[in-house]
This record gives sequence, structure tokens and C-alpha cells, in this order.
Amino acid sequence: MNFGDSKLRYVNTSTPRLVHTNSKQSITASDDYYSLTSEGSSNNDDRNIVQRYQTPPLRMRSADPSRDALQSEATIPTVRPVKHQDPGDDEKPEVPIRNEQHRIPRKPVSSSSSDGTIVRRPVSEIISPPTPGVDDTPYIQFAIDQLTRDEEVAGLRHPGNSSTYPVERIIPDEGLGYYGTRQQGQPLRPQDTRTESPPTENILHSTKPTTETFRHPKLNFVPHSLQFVSLGALIFCCLFMIAGLLFCAIYPYSHLGLWQYDGTGTSRYFVFEYLPTLLASFIIIWLQIIQSAMHRVVPFMILSSGRSIGNSGVLHDMTLFPVTYLIPNLSFFSYQEPLLGLCSIIFWLEIFTLPLQSCLFQTRYYNSENIWRWTAVQPIAWTLFVLYLLLLVALLLLLVRFVPRQTGLKWDPVSLADILSLFHRSNFLSDFARSEMHTSSIRQHTAKHLRLGYWNTSKQANEAFYGIGEENAPVPRFSLEQGKIAPNTGHDLEAQEPMKASTFDTLKDVHDLALRYRWTPWFLRDGMVVAWIVIAIVLMIAFIVVSFVNHAVQRGFLPLLPAPTTTEGFSPADFLYSFIPSLIGMLLFLLWQPVDLYFRALQPFASLAHRDGASAEQSLLLDYTACLPIEVTIKALLNRHYKLAYISFISLLSLTLPVLAGGIFTAQFVVERQDIRVIASMPGYYALVLFVVIYAVSFIVIWPTRKRRLPHDISTLGQLVSFVYQSPLLMETAFAEPTSKTDLVTKLLGTPAGEKETPRYAFKVYVGRDAKEHLGIDRLERFTRFTARGRIDHLRTGSPRHGDLA
Repeated sequence: MNFGDSKLRYVNTSTPRLVHTNSKQSITASDDYYSLTSEGSSNNDDRNIVQRYQTPPLRMRSADPSRDALQSEATIPTVRPVKHQDPGDDEKPEVPIRNEQHRIPRKPVSSSSSDGTIVRRPVSEIISPPTPGVDDTPYIQFAIDQLTRDEEVAGLRHPGNSSTYPVERIIPDEGLGYYGTRQQGQPLRPQDTRTESPPTENILHSTKPTTETFRHPKLNFVPHSLQFVSLGALIFCCLFMIAGLLFCAIYPYSHLGLWQYDGTGTSRYFVFEYLPTLLASFIIIWLQIIQSAMHRVVPFMILSSGRSIGNSGVLHDMTLFPVTYLIPNLSFFSYQEPLLGLCSIIFWLEIFTLPLQSCLFQTRYYNSENIWRWTAVQPIAWTLFVLYLLLLVALLLLLVRFVPRQTGLKWDPVSLADILSLFHRSNFLSDFARSEMHTSSIRQHTAKHLRLGYWNTSKQANEAFYGIGEENAPVPRFSLEQGKIAPNTGHDLEAQEPMKASTFDTLKDVHDLALRYRWTPWFLRDGMVVAWIVIAIVLMIAFIVVSFVNHAVQRGFLPLLPAPTTTEGFSPADFLYSFIPSLIGMLLFLLWQPVDLYFRALQPFASLAHRDGASAEQSLLLDYTACLPIEVTIKALLNRHYKLAYISFISLLSLTLPVLAGGIFTAQFVVERQDIRVIASMPGYYALVLFVVIYAVSFIVIWPTRKRRLPHDISTLGQLVSFVYQSPLLMETAFAEPTSKTDLVTKLLGTPAGEKETPRYAFKVYVGRDAKEHLGIDRLERFTRFTARGRIDHLRTGSPRHGDLA
């Protein structure tokens, strides 16, 4: 092509040398920023695995492409111009490169010089300098936008932040007057500083339905053992006992005793030696049932009380069943329940009524009539009168506390399913992180104000639901999205450093068999069980040898204490050999109670630990901790839980030990020897020996298997929740606000829509709602694989790659 006489200056086409500089720009402003570590440590492989974040467009793209192009050119930062050199220069040009996001390639613009030479110049050299009076707000807003965009992207990534990036953002100028209203021909007029409120969170608020409906009934359920009829019946029994004690204490003063003595092993002997202790044992069993109901209900009553103090400690400190009856439960005083604390102390004192009843009546010789007659021991009679009067006061206090008050319950929370239904939409379950293996990790969150009752959210103010939640706290996003949240990555992209290693300790712990089977009650550990067996067998042999060698029991033995009965009916020898044996028998009875209680509580987990899991009826709906003593045995036999059936039966049978032991020995005058000896009633003694042998051998049965071992205790509400806080089981429709206990049982026992079999549940490793592995309770899923031999069905929780820990 001929250009005439014009001379052309050629653009330098030599290979440029690139100088890489470390950019400190935001990750959101760079499309090529991949490094997660320090400078210079990135490589090509990192680009394939790192999730990239892109800055959203500032405004919506218009339909006019030319307008978008103009807006893009106006908002792109200036690029430093390229330094040109002549082709003959030895030094190669330096072209600093800067990676930018949303950059549009800028083509050099050709222009002619005065001598006709065509010169290619970048656009940045042609753009004119800013004109005075032109609004620079868009440029300033762009700069502020890039400086603050990082924090918002980080907010999107962190769990629990439900904010989204707005299309139109207003950045506060903090009084600097960067932007404002402007009219033609007038200078820029600064606006008042105004900040746009962030997107409103979905807050959980306590509410109270205006009308009582079938779905929203009054929250005043009281267990049957704490209702007016049950407590009234026990009050009547106490009044009957008090009246009988008054009669037995007053009548002998005006008469010669109560009844004529006719020897041992007779019906009268049974009435005075065994009947009082049987009546006392009946009341003690009744009190244990009441205490079990108190422990089961009081934590929920405190949560529903709406007290201003932080009450989340109730989840971790108050047990759902009596751990032991050997000592009184004083934890009620710590949670502003003095009436219940006082009742607990009085109930503990009633333990001594049974040994005292065993020595309430003694025989006395009346010289005026030259006859032996039964009479009441005055000091013991009046002591029992005071104890039963205190019990009467305690029962009246229970009536005051439970009958007219709100408990916060729709029905009795006797099973795991009842408890799970209360946490279906809880907003504080994130506090239980890693608690399935380490319960100490949740004790730092004891200052929150939790509540049991009806709730609504700020976005659904007209819809009320029932459960336990944290008041005036945001609702987690996964609860609104049915648990479908994106899994977290292993690095914090904004902080450019790995997350703490403790976040992933649970991934290792849930597969650690030593941690999985590390806990069992101290009295059921292998060493302690061996000790119980050895001690029980040795004492049983010693008891039998001492009793029958040389016919010591039949012939009697010296009392070693004064035997004559005083005018008040008290005999030191008779008191010693009645009260002490009965007290020992009572101690044996109380020692067996924790074994029975823990086997009841552990049975659902033992069923869930089976390789094939268990149905809801055999696991989640078991209510052994709330059953009556004989009812536990019958239900366990029907459910084929034979070990529990035997242990619960021994728990009731062991109550015969203090009854029999307190009425066997009496001090009598032996004519052949002409001295006083302590002689046993042989029918009662043979029965006592039989029950002692059964009791001692039963310690062999209590050896716990691996199915009854857990990572930690299960006596509190928080410890139970730690096994389900991330379980998808909480999001199932069966636990979605059941209207009644019947509704809950029907949903759990029925077959869900689209399934052919009744669901089964297991205690194993599962994938939680946070897409991480956890140990706890979840549905047992069925998956199928095909082999050369045909189809094989497997039952397992979570994905097929998880191992079986049962």
C-alpha cells in the first residue's frame, strides 16, 4: 500500500519482558487471585481447587450494550501507560501487568502527528483531566465499594450470616459530603449522613396464643404421679399412718400393752414385726415414683418459667431421673426451687422410717398380770410421727407447686422422641458443637436465656410453634432451608490462613472406638463390677456360714446388751437387732437402685447400637425411666429386653431384705438355759437367706456390654441433645410440632410416604446438617449393591462409606 511521502514509525514489536509485582488488592477485585498462603507460594494446581469469589456488579446490566460499555469505561481504574522504546534499543520494554476483575481490553487509539506519522497511544493518555464542577461521586463510590466489599463477602461465607449482597448499596460518607443532591448550575450540596440498615434477621420471639386450640393447648400438663388424685391418695395414707402411730403411742398407757404375745412365726408376730415395715416400704416406693416425676418435669418447668436469669445451666446440671437415693438432691436450691429442695430432703429422711418401723413394737412382761404382751416403743413411735408429719407437709407443698402452676409441657416427656420434638426448631443447637464426644465444650454457653413455650419469628409473626429456644436470637438458616446448607471448606479464604485444627477434631473422634465406648457409670465399670461380685459372694458365704454352723441361729446367741423392756417399751437388745439388720437391708436396696435406673435409661441406646438398628417402638419411644417398678419388668419382657426385666425385678425384690431382716430377731428368755438369748424366726430367716443369695448372684448379670457404653453420660437434657444436635432426624416431619403424644407415636410407627418399610434408627456415625460426620442418633438408611451373586441389601446410617461401630 502506498502512503506517499509520509514516513511510518513502527511500533516496537520486540518480545516484552514481564515484571510480576505482588498485588495487595482485594480478593473480590481480582479475577486471578488464587493464593491462600504467603506471597509466591501459589501454583497452577491451586487454581483448580480453590473456590473463587467474584465481586457482584454494582448495577443491573441494562439492555443497551453501548450504555453498559460507557459505564464500564467510566468505572474502570486507570492503568499505568506502557513505556515504548525504539526497535533498536537493546533493553527490552518493561510492561507492568495488573490483573483486574471486570476489565475490558483497551485497544490503543491511532493518531497522526504533525509530520504525518501515525502514533498509537493508549486511551488513558487521551482522556481529558477532570473538569471542575463535574460530580466525582461515582468514582468515589467505586473506591469505597472495593474497600468494603471484602467484609460482606466474608459475611456471606461464615455460617449463621443470612445477609445477602444488595444490588444497590449506599456507603455512608460519615459526614464528608462525598455525594448528595445536585441541581443544574448549583454546587454539590452534601446530604445528612444516613446509613442503610442491614438486612433484617429472622429473630425468634416468645409468644402466647390468644386462644386455646387443639394445636396450641395450655402448657400445664402434670404427670399422673404429681396430680391431685395421686398426691391426695398418698396424703390419705400418711394421715392413716399418723393416726395409727398416735393410737399405738397413747393406748398402752391406759391399758396393758396392745395384744398378748403368742410366740414367733404366728399371725400376731407377722402383724407386729412385718406389717409395719411392709406399709413403710409401700410409701417409700411411692415416694420414689414421685421423685422420678419431679426430676423429669422440673427442668422443663424452669425453662418455661421465663425467669430473667440465665437458665441454660438446667440443660447440663439437672438430671432427668434420680441418679441415686442415698443422698438428697440439693440442685433444686440452685435454680430457685426451694420448695422442691425442701421436699427432696424430707423424702430422703423417709428412708429411715422403714428401719424404725421394724423396731416399733416390742414384747413386755407385765408383773400384775404375769403375762407377755406386745407394746409400742414410745421414743420410736413419736419419731415416726414427726417423720410422717413432715412427709405430709412435703406433699402439701408439692400440691401447691404443681397443681395450679404452668409446667410448660403438652405431655409427659418420658422418651427420647418426646425430648427430640422439643428441639425441632431450636436456634441454639450450634452451641453443642463437638459435644457428642466432649461435653465440656458446651458448658461455656451457660449464660443464655433459654425458654420452653410457644414461639414465632419476626418474618412469620402469625405462626406459633412449640419448643425450646433462645429468646430474641436469630433463627439459623439451615432450619429454614430444611438443613440444606453448603459444606464449609477447610480454609478461610478472606483471612488467607487455615481454620483451627480443633474444628475438625470431631472427624477423628467419631471413629475412635476408645472414645465411642469410653463411658459407663462408675459403679458399672469393669473393675467395679468385679469388686461388687467378689464382695457380694464373700459376704453371702459368710452370712450363711455364721447362720447355720453349730445351729447358731436356731439356738440363739447372747444379746451383749440389756434385754429387759422399760416402761416405755424400749429394749436396747431388741432395738439393736431389729434396726441394724433392717438398715443394712435398706442400704442394699438403695445400692441396687442406681443400677436399675441406669439400665432403664441406657436401654434405648442399647437397642440403637444394634447392627440392624431398632424400630421407634424399641428405641425412641421407650419410657422405662417413667414406668412403675412392676410395669418395667412386664414391658421389658414383652419387648424381649430380658436383662432389664431381670434387673428391674431384683430392684423390687431387694426391698424384701430390710422388711425381713428387721423382723427376724427377738430377745427371749430360754427356760432350758435360764438366760436371755436372741433367737430368729426360722420361716422368715429361711426366706431372708434365699433373697440374699439371689441378690448376691444378681451382680453377675449387671456386667454391661459394649452396647450400653457411650461417649459420655446421658442423665441430663443437654447430654441427650448432644447426640442429635446435627442429626437430620430433627428435621423429619414426625418431630415437626406434633399436636399430641398420640400424633407423635402415630407418625413414628407409621410408614412415611414414598417408603415401603417402617423406618429404623441407629446410634452410629452419620452425616449431619453441616455436611460433617457426627456420632449420634439418625435414621438407618438402606442401600443396595449388585454383585455376581445377585442383589445385596445393607442397612447403615449415612453414606455407605461409614463404618459400623456397634
